[in-house]
Amino acid sequence: MGSIEGSDFSWTQTQPGRWERDLDETEQFYTTLAKTYEGSGRCSFAITGSVSFSVPGTEQEVESALKKAWLRIRYDHPSIASRVEYSAHFQRCKKVYEMAPSQDEQSDWIDATFRVVRTKMSGLQWCNSDPPVPTLPTLFLIKRSGRSSAMITGDLVLRARHDIIDGTGALMVFNNLFAHAAQALEQGDAYPLPTFGDEPSRLSPPLRIAAGIPPVLSQKQQIRLDKTVAWNGALKSGVEVAGIPCGRGPTKPGRHQRVAITLSTESTHRLLKACKALGLSVTHAYHTAIGIVLRDLQKRQVRSRTIRYINYSLLDERPQCEEPYNTAAHPVSVYNSVSGECLAIDLTVPAASIGVSNQLLDYSIPRRREYMRVASAVRRFDLQNRNDKQRIQMVPSYWDMITPQYPSDNVTPPVPMPYQKASVSLSDMGTVEDTVFPVHGAFELDNPWVTREHLVTGLGLFLGTWKGRLTLSATYNDAWHSRNEALAFLDRCNVVTIQALGA
Repeated sequence: MGSIEGSDFSWTQTQPGRWERDLDETEQFYTTLAKTYEGSGRCSFAITGSVSFSVPGTEQEVESALKKAWLRIRYDHPSIASRVEYSAHFQRCKKVYEMAPSQDEQSDWIDATFRVVRTKMSGLQWCNSDPPVPTLPTLFLIKRSGRSSAMITGDLVLRARHDIIDGTGALMVFNNLFAHAAQALEQGDAYPLPTFGDEPSRLSPPLRIAAGIPPVLSQKQQIRLDKTVAWNGALKSGVEVAGIPCGRGPTKPGRHQRVAITLSTESTHRLLKACKALGLSVTHAYHTAIGIVLRDLQKRQVRSRTIRYINYSLLDERPQCEEPYNTAAHPVSVYNSVSGECLAIDLTVPAASIGVSNQLLDYSIPRRREYMRVASAVRRFDLQNRNDKQRIQMVPSYWDMITPQYPSDNVTPPVPMPYQKASVSLSDMGTVEDTVFPVHGAFELDNPWVTREHLVTGLGLFLGTWKGRLTLSATYNDAWHSRNEALAFLDRCNVVTIQALGA
């Protein structure tokens, strides 16, 4: 554990125009999970990024500008045209980039990876309609039919495998893309197209290289890893783990879905102010709410009982990377992590005959004290991870310890049975306009968001603010949850947080 023996993470030209390198542990995790669920006909953890735009002009002018910008993205960030292949010779997965030096080859790539969809659906509705995950990262321009105006509106959706790009990277790509599109729209035919040939020098390395992580753990680090594995295992032993209830229903995943609730500017301001006064981040506040809501959803029994809320932190590791990998110059990369040790907090499920039937209506002081007790533990756990200067050295090993064995000979395995103890994760996207600027020249952007394809029984929550309004969204699989169930969970998290903080 902790290294991939004999791996070469340098991009190497293996034949004219073809470049390859090995995957590191972060990328391999997502490649393996995609393979694990391949039998479902869907791609586990596939990234969906979406942003709405409006711009004056004609459809032809706008579409042409976006295509030119997409070609420029390939030149600036060539990893957007890379893919993962299994090498039978090496018996491992490789990341592959094939050059497109001629204009015809570039046009073929644009035709394959820039698709126009004319529909009456909104961008979100289209994303919830089970769209494909092509082998190469692909942009879908969603044009809503039946509208005639001098102002062109639409949604741009990026669909890509998670072993190519992560969520923060997808938002960075949108920002870079619209910066180029604004120039292309303004300059028209005078906009200079890039001359390909030197772009392989800008292919992004894996996290191991970007963050300067040594190939092998030190003895001290190996001891730490062993303790982490033992600790995480002990946390789940002999205790009831809190999970979101889900119907037994189907054994194979259905469609990935997204729903969201956006607070008003006033409510967001009050919430952020209350968090700041208590020394909490908004992420701490909602991680706490998830635990409380999960406890509230547990079936009450004759006697009260203790359950354990177990979760982890999802972290963007770009700040830990060396220049230029810590900037938007390398957005098409997988520079994220999960905390090694789990967060674990014990909570009490009251007896059926005690207290109100719905604790969401409980404004009592004990209820608020409980929230603050949990929030303090969440904050302590988060700061411990973020302030640990040695943690980045452990990240590949943390990924490695939760990665299943990749199938031998690349054979598609049976789809895993669904978990009955479904977890709820939380991804913090932060202040989104810091990554995706609202205005690029004539383009005005709105509501950028990102998700990971959810093929398991739990919920994946995403938290972010855009133009002063906080959005809490959930992804779920419709084989096990309904839209109303997901929305109710989001609403409960908002209510618990706002009530406890007095916001």
